[in-house]
Amino acid sequence: MHAYQEQESQQTLAQALQEYHAVHPGLSQARHMNPKAAFFFRCHDTVHVVFGCGVELDDEAVVKIASILGTTAGLSVLKGYVLQESLDIYWQLRVVDVLRAIGHAVVIVPRTVIRCLSQRGRWPWSDHEQYLDVSLQAIRQQSGIKVVHQAHRRGR
Repeated sequence: MHAYQEQESQQTLAQALQEYHAVHPGLSQARHMNPKAAFFFRCHDTVHVVFGCGVELDDEAVVKIASILGTTAGLSVLKGYVLQESLDIYWQLRVVDVLRAIGHAVVIVPRTVIRCLSQRGRWPWSDHEQYLDVSLQAIRQQSGIKVVHQAHRRGR
């Protein structure tokens, strides 16, 4: 588990995003894309960090649901998932990984929906620059966001 995935992480959002990109270097290289896709993935990556998710398919499911229900984007976020750059990623997925993620969805989807609906506030999808110098702990506390991995391990 990485520091940005700890519920009480003292990292600022900027530091956490740096860590996220450092531990997933392929993502940074893939960001040479059109402005609309680059904007979508910048916001998407920030949701990964704020909700404490990695890049496994289970975490991607959490990020998608959290983006819809736990951010200000709502259903409009779905437009980003049909961009060519997103579709290119889907074509790289292995069938066995997709099937495993579908099996895990029985637990992940309802848990994520409940958590997002329990939040005190929605994370600002596209207006998060103002939080770059704020600790993840403060961001999560303010919005009532529970990090996914610690919750999985503790059964919450």
